This record gives sequence, structure tokens and C-alpha cells, in this order.
Amino acid sequence: MNRTTSRSHFGFIGFGLIGGSIAKGLRKIYPDSKLIAYNYYETRPHPKLEMAKADGVLTEVTDTLADFSDCDVLFLCAPVITNVAYLKKLIPYLSETCIITDVGSVKENIHTEIEALGLGGQFVGGHPMAGSEKTGYEHSDLSIFKNAYYLLTPTEETAPEYTKWMIDFANALGSLTMVIDAKTHDRITAGISHGPHVISAALVNTVASLDQEGNYRKLAAGGFRDITRIASSSPEMWQNICLTNPDAIEEFLGQFIAQLTRAKDAVAHGDGKTLTEFFSSAREYRSTIQK
Repeated sequence: MNRTTSRSHFGFIGFGLIGGSIAKGLRKIYPDSKLIAYNYYETRPHPKLEMAKADGVLTEVTDTLADFSDCDVLFLCAPVITNVAYLKKLIPYLSETCIITDVGSVKENIHTEIEALGLGGQFVGGHPMAGSEKTGYEHSDLSIFKNAYYLLTPTEETAPEYTKWMIDFANALGSLTMVIDAKTHDRITAGISHGPHVISAALVNTVASLDQEGNYRKLAAGGFRDITRIASSSPEMWQNICLTNPDAIEEFLGQFIAQLTRAKDAVAHGDGKTLTEFFSSAREYRSTIQK
């Protein structure tokens, strides 16, 4: 099979903060390339996609999947369940030399579907660990990738040159790349991303249930705002993530609840030694995390 390394036609399904930021990167790195995005919404024309076209980021907006038939790279940037749902619909139109990648923060579910559809040879799972609590193309920004990790999860069948292209592209965005397997990816992200989003939302919901007179909200200061910032993220996206990475998230939350119970019991019993150890161990590990 002749797999070309010259890639100049890029497609997008899903075009929010991450998709838009990737597209801006492609436009900068490949200024003469063709970038096409799929409008799967009922709104015609779609204002945000038209905005990207007016900005010169997109070349074309389409509502026909057949228009992806000559794509060199296809980026799946919709919520994780939607990405998987579109794979079957795309099969009739995908070139066998097209790199298929995604940006989802859950990997095992899409790997399972990719393998079932016989697309393992051209799939390089992707997860740029960048972004914001803000959503939508209007908030997209190429700078979010700088010094952020871009995780890649190729299959066992993925053509090495396809993985290399993704590594080179992620590096060109200013990202730090890491190649890992899908299961390891999902276990790690449950601990450092998925679980914390659940915890942040739970904290906000707990405070909201107590805030009968509005004083909690009025007095919420920097610390509360900092640790709950991510609770402002897209509910649809996080619902999708929880539904597609349940085992790893459940395991992590179980361990987190055990930590909370330990702290709760220490507070209830005035156990200063345990509380000091609790906060000291957290401080020590936190100090090893790069800023």
C-alpha cells in the first residue's frame, strides 16, 4: 500500500474549542491546506462554523459525509459517544490512506469500535490534554497546546508512519507527546481529569444545596473558585466521559471516598496526628507536580 506522507486535506467532525484550536494550528503549519468541517446540527448555516470559515480557518463547511472522501487526516472532535457513532457512517467515504484520529479523553471505547470496523491500521487515538472550562470555537486558541501533553494511543496495527505523522504534528503545535496504550490512558485520566471533574461538580452541588440565602456564593473566595473552575465545563461532554470510562472512574472515586472518610473520621475524633499526616502527604506529593 502506498501511504503518502504529504497531507494537505483535513476534515473535522465536531468543531468546538479543541477542534477549532487544532484547525488553527493546521492553518498555521499548512497555510495552503484544505480544511473542511461537518455540520451535523439542524441549524443551517451553522454560525460558529461559518465564523471559522470567515476567519480563514476553514475552507469549507459541509453537511455531506461524502465530502470527506479525499481527506488525508480526519479529526473526530465531537463528544466521545458521538465520535464512535460516526465511525460506521464514515466507512464508505474514508480513503484507506486517511489517518483517523480523535481528541477524546476516553480511549478504550473508540479503540473497541475501530477494531470491530477493521480500521485499526489507520487509527491513531489522540488526546490533547489542553483546554479550558470555556467551550466553543469562539474560545479556540492555538496557544493552549504549548507545553501541554498530547497523548497518542495507536493500535497494534497502526502504520508506524501514521503515528509518526501525529507525533510530528503534535510537536509542531508546541505540545509534548507521549504514546501509551488505551487502557493505561483511561486509568490515568480517571485519576487526574475525570474523577476531579466529578468531585468539583459534587463540591459545587453540596455548597449550592446549603446556600439558602446566597451567602455561600457571596463569600466564595479564590480557593473555592480555583478548585471548582472545572465544574463550569460542558455537562454533555462530561456525561459522555463518565458513561464511557465507568470502571476506572468508579475505582478512583472509591479510593477518593476512602480518603474523605479517613479525614472525616479524624475530624470527628479530634485525631490531630492523622490530620497532620493527611495534609502533609498531600503537600509533599503536590510539590512534585510541575507547574
